[in-house]
Amino acid sequence: MIKEAIDKILSLGPTKSETIDGRLYANGPGGISALLPPKAEMLEINTLTGIVDFYEDSSEELEMIAHIINHNTVKLLERGFTDTWLTRSTYLKAVHGSPVFPFGRNMDVESFIINLQAMFVQDENTAAVLKIVGNIKEEAVTQHTDDGVTQAVTAKVGFARVESVAVPNPVILRPYRTFMEVEQPASTFVLRMTGGRGQQPSCALYEADGRMWQLEAIKNIKAWLSEKITGIRIIA
Repeated sequence: MIKEAIDKILSLGPTKSETIDGRLYANGPGGISALLPPKAEMLEINTLTGIVDFYEDSSEELEMIAHIINHNTVKLLERGFTDTWLTRSTYLKAVHGSPVFPFGRNMDVESFIINLQAMFVQDENTAAVLKIVGNIKEEAVTQHTDDGVTQAVTAKVGFARVESVAVPNPVILRPYRTFMEVEQPASTFVLRMTGGRGQQPSCALYEADGRMWQLEAIKNIKAWLSEKITGIRIIA
């Protein structure tokens, strides 16, 4: 309690500035901190196209580099150091913010189908998964044939007819996980179904590629920016 009271009293004291070796510091309750020169306010957007537009409008006045931080974040930075602190201004940050499929979580069949249609590139692989999941008969997930890789479910295969069909595993899909301007990386997933007598069936997708898709996404972003913007250094 005494220490908190002393800290509170010190926090009410004035902040002083001091110059050390030609650099300005602030000496306040929290100790000495450097006073950095003012920087331009960073803009934040959601697309790679916005990066191209900003660069085309500003390249004559500003020298920039593009830094691909990860699969969903790219920054435009000041190319050189303009002060003795060796700092750079960040002019622009693009962040991909679309919703991502909830991997590793069981969900009912209807929710699974909706999410698979809304959050994945639609191709023959998603069509195959949708065909099986959409025709599952209630209380029909059979675990006695589950060897950890292949499951069997009872699905409708014709008019008033059902039979046991194998669930494809692993399955290669392309979820929307990076900027929409670039090709979405394909990766492998394990499709699992649970349920049984007295239970509604549920489905889940588990990532099975060790997050290698993130490296592929970064390569795709760099290739896209290199094609759209000339004369800028791209760091990935």
